[in-house]
Amino acid sequence: MTAAPLLRAHADPLGDLPVAFDYDHLSLVPRVSSSLTHRLDAAPTLQMGPLQMRLPLAAAPMPDVCGPEMCRALAAAGALGVLHRFQRVDEQVAEFTASHDAAPTTVGAAVGVTGDYRDRFAGLYGAGCRIVCLDTANGAHEQVGDAIRWIREQADDVFIIAGNVATAETFRWLEDRGADAIRVGIAGGSVCETRTETAVYAPTPHAVAEAAQVRRRALIIGDSGVRNPADMCKLLALGADLVMVGSALAGTREAPGRVIVVDGKKFKIMRGAASFSVQQQGGTEDPGYIEGTETLVQYKGGVDDVVRRYLGGLRSSMSYMDARTLEEYRENVSFIVLR
Repeated sequence: MTAAPLLRAHADPLGDLPVAFDYDHLSLVPRVSSSLTHRLDAAPTLQMGPLQMRLPLAAAPMPDVCGPEMCRALAAAGALGVLHRFQRVDEQVAEFTASHDAAPTTVGAAVGVTGDYRDRFAGLYGAGCRIVCLDTANGAHEQVGDAIRWIREQADDVFIIAGNVATAETFRWLEDRGADAIRVGIAGGSVCETRTETAVYAPTPHAVAEAAQVRRRALIIGDSGVRNPADMCKLLALGADLVMVGSALAGTREAPGRVIVVDGKKFKIMRGAASFSVQQQGGTEDPGYIEGTETLVQYKGGVDDVVRRYLGGLRSSMSYMDARTLEEYRENVSFIVLR
């Protein structure tokens, strides 16, 4: 047999595949006149289980992003901090206790789905934690479903965040298993190497749009690659209820870790959850597989400045769309594709 027939038969092997889009492929445009007299008329509030959020933004549960100081600062701003799990159970419980004042429902905490996750959940729940994040790279896994079922058997007043997923099918799978909110986005983060190591990747905006098409009740958390307020606006307009950020907060004063100076400039270290040192910190002495990197992020000062920028950008975008609420924002927004 000659090669010609085979070449003709496979002339367009990608022809039927969907075309994904990323942040820089989209722009928002207003097609309605605005009646808002000031951007402060826009109120991007969100009810997330027991928490009333004034800004739909959460800190990623990463060791160099979210500790007690970050949780307290975000709670004061009406956002959400989620404590990372790469520490001993007693250390995380102590951090949770130190993170909240009289309102433990303003802080979340991450647990895994194997190993000590049951003891970790019990300790956190006993300390008052009611927002629990099942923190895994692949949220569409039977172990995640088992963990959700087990937690539901222990307590019926816990708001469960699960993920990450990147397609409509896997979002629906997690929703069917009882997740209250689902992190959508795989391999888009600045310190994630899943894309280069495994070829698994979907642009977060495309993944959020897919999830929004099938969502019935679970909140959509756009998670991965949010670099600025415009990226947050795009995810919310596409259907996300809130966004989760890492690098945007990692360089702030409230983020864990010390400030270092390189050539006269201030930085902080940011490490991916699957990086070598974070795996060691989590108890794996000699990690055999690395799917995260370590980098420096520029020091930004206080987290209040970051929060004000993101809230201001979102409110301004909402005012362009004549939107006083996030629901009106999604109804009124229009997109154009940038080529």
